[in-house]
Amino acid sequence: MRANFLLGELHIPAAVKRKLGRTPLDLIARHAVNEHGYITHEECERNIYGWMNAGPIMSRYFIDPTNPRAGNVVIVTDDGWLNTTVRLEK
Repeated sequence: MRANFLLGELHIPAAVKRKLGRTPLDLIARHAVNEHGYITHEECERNIYGWMNAGPIMSRYFIDPTNPRAGNVVIVTDDGWLNTTVRLEK
């Protein structure tokens, strides 16, 4: 598997690790190969533009795929691809 863009420095807050019960390296890998999970059409269009112009790229995944009410994890690679942050979606 090869990344389709640079992730930069990874930022994974302790709250994310606690909620998931693990470090979400699998989700970061999916993000890096442009498998962005549950994003809207508009977010997909922004990701395409970001991918072509070293702009921001975001992904959204269920915390628990068997329980969508458990919430989501969002992964964002910033403009310039210097940092990738994993956060809980409110």
